Amino acid sequence: MSADPLGDNNGGGASPDRDALWRILATRRDHRHFHPTPVPRDTIERLLEVFAVAPSVGLSQPWHVTVVEDRGVREAVHAGFRAVRRAEAERFNGERRELYDSLRLEGILGAPVGLVVSHVPPAGPVLGTTSVPAATEYSVIAAITLLWLAVTAEGLGMGWVSLVDPDHLSDSVPLPDGARPLAYLCLGHPELDLEEPLLQTVGWGRRSPLSVDWV
Repeated sequence: MSADPLGDNNGGGASPDRDALWRILATRRDHRHFHPTPVPRDTIERLLEVFAVAPSVGLSQPWHVTVVEDRGVREAVHAGFRAVRRAEAERFNGERRELYDSLRLEGILGAPVGLVVSHVPPAGPVLGTTSVPAATEYSVIAAITLLWLAVTAEGLGMGWVSLVDPDHLSDSVPLPDGARPLAYLCLGHPELDLEEPLLQTVGWGRRSPLSVDWV
């Protein structure tokens, strides 16, 4: 398998749409450093149109997005992040702990916009979830992935902050009844031009080849 999806061994003739998609896939990054430049509201609204075309099991569309621009709300979310980070730091020792302590793991206060993407349980039975009830949550994650690509295509950056407690997010951000936050996303103009994943640049880890079997 070619290591370069844009190489000559991918079959078929050249396609601008194909090349553009692969370029976006290859340049998408998890950003933690942002310029304070505001993101125009019409740009945010255009990005959120991704959810109108994203796939969802049984066409359930089990998601809700809360746009967070208020500084006080972002500070409350950041306080929760700091608590989770302190707890996670205890999992590492020695040089690994030193490297962990040096890492920038979020852009909650630096990014001008935060997005809380929540799972909203459908009111009734959903086609396609009999054996995998969690498929509605998977649908939310799939939509976030498409949003990340759209953000990249717009020349913006997005970072997923996984070091937040869902219960703390629910207390810090006004959410609809029954909504369970699955992601806090930082959105803004990226400060760094990342040619590879930041964790790879700083030596935390490296991407591995795909493990695949053909049967």
